[in-house]
Formats: sequence, structure tokens, C-alpha cells
Amino acid sequence: MPTRHIPRLRPLTWVILAFNLAMLLWLVISLYAASEEGRTCVGDLCQDANDRPSLVGAWLVILFWLVGAVVLGVAWLVTHRTEQPRGRHRR
Repeated sequence: MPTRHIPRLRPLTWVILAFNLAMLLWLVISLYAASEEGRTCVGDLCQDANDRPSLVGAWLVILFWLVGAVVLGVAWLVTHRTEQPRGRHRR
């Protein structure tokens, strides 16, 4: 039976995956918490007051996510080791 080659992921790849999972979880939790706050209010004025801050908070989480993903992506690209071509060697 032929063996399948499973590529090993670099440690920074795992950091990027964990960061994206954490950011997604943070966004879902913050949006859920914002929706829960609106349920305890009575009246339209209270509902309207909770919508704007939750929207701003969601955009801040998305902005932080985007900046972090770009920084980690650049770090991933910069730290990538290139292999020497096989066959021809410099002397």
C-alpha cells in the first residue's frame, strides 16, 4: 500500500490558524452579547441605543482581525525557508 505524504505545518501556521479561530470566536461572542443586551430593554429608544455600539464593536473586532492577519501573514512569508535546488551546487 502506498504511503501518503502529509505535509508538516510550520509553527507559525498553527499560530495563524489559532488567531483566526480566536478572532471568529470573539466576533460571534461579542455579537451574541450585544443581541442579548437589546432583549432586556423595554421600548424602541433602548433598542436603538444598543444597535450603534454593537455595530462599532463588531467593526473594531473585524479591524483588529484584519490587521492581525496581515501582520501574521507577512511574518509567515518572511520567515519561509526556501530549499536549495537539488542537483547543481555552487562551489
